[in-house]
Amino acid sequence: MSLWLLLTLSTLVLVVPRVVMPARGSMPEIHGALRLLWWINVLYCDFWHDLESGGPAPLPERGPALLIANHTCGVDPMVLQAGCHRVLHFLVAQEWYDDWAVRPICRLFGAIPVRRDGRDLSATRAALRALEAGHVVPIFPEGRIVPTSGRALGEGKPGVAFIALRTRVPVIPAYIRGTPPTSNIWKAVLTPSHARVAYGPPIDLSDIPTDQPIGKATLAAVTDRLMGAIRDLRARSLASDDAARLMTSAPAEDGDDVPRPERLAGALSGDRASPGRA
Repeated sequence: MSLWLLLTLSTLVLVVPRVVMPARGSMPEIHGALRLLWWINVLYCDFWHDLESGGPAPLPERGPALLIANHTCGVDPMVLQAGCHRVLHFLVAQEWYDDWAVRPICRLFGAIPVRRDGRDLSATRAALRALEAGHVVPIFPEGRIVPTSGRALGEGKPGVAFIALRTRVPVIPAYIRGTPPTSNIWKAVLTPSHARVAYGPPIDLSDIPTDQPIGKATLAAVTDRLMGAIRDLRARSLASDDAARLMTSAPAEDGDDVPRPERLAGALSGDRASPGRA
């Protein structure tokens, strides 16, 4: 028996029972053909992009929500859906939605087509309707791909702030990094990577008055708050990597097998003991 055949059979043995089983209460929206596609996507993200995340996205089990994230490349929707137990109704570029090979999947997942000119009011209305129907709508506030694997973030656009203020649904931030650094969708899909996704708690917008018109100043302030939540996740995610590297590289004390905690703490804070210090 060849190695590839053995791997294929092993995968089928592990996955098929989970696909054909009735959907559990934790995934009430993912069933039937969606369940099969969800598992295929999970396997793709796990094996090809070595996806790691801090557990499932903290979305409500039922009811509407916005999921916002930085946009690193064309596989971002896949890695986000792999970490969510609810169907994500993405905004998809009109030309991709109209593609004969992609359109059936877009329709199955309830994707929302949007023009790239930034003035597609019909897409905004469709997103509002999806939220009113109790769905989860993911939006990339940057409005474009920033192909730096999450090392840099673009400027947030006010559209997601308007939707958040108009609907007052929970807004969950996510930060993506380690994905292929390319804006070409097919190259991103075909290039293996080491993707990471971090989720944060819902963003508090309760201090924004609900009985006043949504002006430009309010949109700018809320947009900055939304992007600030993603920036905070980015800082924590990168800091955890720095801490892990220090833990493995900090010199041990006189034959100790592991670095001393106080030495690691000093390294993290930037404090370095001078030769004259005890």
